[in-house]
Amino acid sequence: MKVKTDNTAQGRGGRSFARKLTVEMPAETLTALKIHAAQRQTTVRQIVTRLVAAEIEKTGEQG
Repeated sequence: MKVKTDNTAQGRGGRSFARKLTVEMPAETLTALKIHAAQRQTTVRQIVTRLVAAEIEKTGEQG
């Protein structure tokens, strides 16, 4: 029997397993983010991932 490890485990929906990050934000901000995601037919996860990647790329260009 094959055992799932952190490298081979699959999360829900067939996404690759990722470590979790919890971010606290004001309730109004979270509500606005959920509405923003729904209007664009995407997920909060995808929006946050894109924003973080863009910020890291921007920081790299400044350095």
